[in-house]
Amino acid sequence: MDTAQPGTKETFLGAFLADMLYGFYLAAFIECCTLLWRKHRRPNVKQLYLMATTGSMFILITTNIIISTYRCVIAFDTADADIGPPNSLTGVIMNSCWLFVTPIADAFIIFRTFVVWNENWWIILFPTILCVVGLGSSIWNVIALTKVGAYAGIWGNTAWAAVNTFLSVSMAINVICTALISFRILHMRHQIVTTGAVTATAGQGMHVVAVIVESAALYTLMLIATIITTSRGSFVNFVFLSLLPPTIGAVFSYIIIRVSRGTSYGDDKDSSMKSVSTWDAGRSRFEFINSRTQNTMGMLSTVGTGVQVQLEEQEQGKRGAEHGVGYYGLKGAV
Repeated sequence: MDTAQPGTKETFLGAFLADMLYGFYLAAFIECCTLLWRKHRRPNVKQLYLMATTGSMFILITTNIIISTYRCVIAFDTADADIGPPNSLTGVIMNSCWLFVTPIADAFIIFRTFVVWNENWWIILFPTILCVVGLGSSIWNVIALTKVGAYAGIWGNTAWAAVNTFLSVSMAINVICTALISFRILHMRHQIVTTGAVTATAGQGMHVVAVIVESAALYTLMLIATIITTSRGSFVNFVFLSLLPPTIGAVFSYIIIRVSRGTSYGDDKDSSMKSVSTWDAGRSRFEFINSRTQNTMGMLSTVGTGVQVQLEEQEQGKRGAEHGVGYYGLKGAV
């Protein structure tokens, strides 16, 4: 291992951590498939888009993980643990997978921004332009990778410049969309608190979790860390590059799960506050429903008592008539 190429240890570590993270993604993918299958009989445009996104992500991420693990395993048969140059067949396929799964993730976060902002086309105009630029950058990356050899001198070649451009564009998209989604959810929660429907501290923990999940904040932070290590010329960025595909899968699968369950914000056009109030006002809604149930049961009990009294009076009147007694217990004339 002393003669290994620079970045080899980081690549092995990244592949190992990526395999572990892929396990979490696989569990989320299975849950996605289960929820999407329950709704496949009544598909709509949004449902078909979720299915296409889920399927394409799984194929690309799984291919990336398999080839990455395979390259690390066969590297042990070489004297210097060389995993092979980026322009090898396996190297190009492996890197192409995450280069093309990233625009899919970017398009999905733009779609979620569009939904959260009540289908406002203007709000996603700039992120959409960046997404098209990112897709073009992906193609540029694949072409550049076919022309680069060993890892030596990688920081100054065309492929690395293409990677930097690609990551910067993707980070810009996700930072913008994460900020827009977070702001929208926080703004709607503030409106709900202002109306007095819930208290400011009600469901605060679940609210924070929902904002992090819905805005894909974890993936955005991963992109920022990758950009920082890349700009510093650190081989630690190989760890983050390996972790990007399963991170994309896990983060966006959980968003799709929330959308499929109907618990994500913005899916109900008739009530834009519905999803925000769901995690904040759960207890209040339960108490309100419970109070209504008790009142209804009390009314039913009162009505039931009245009916029972009326039936008893009718029965008594009937018996009195048979014995010549009036309805009020007075003796009738013979």
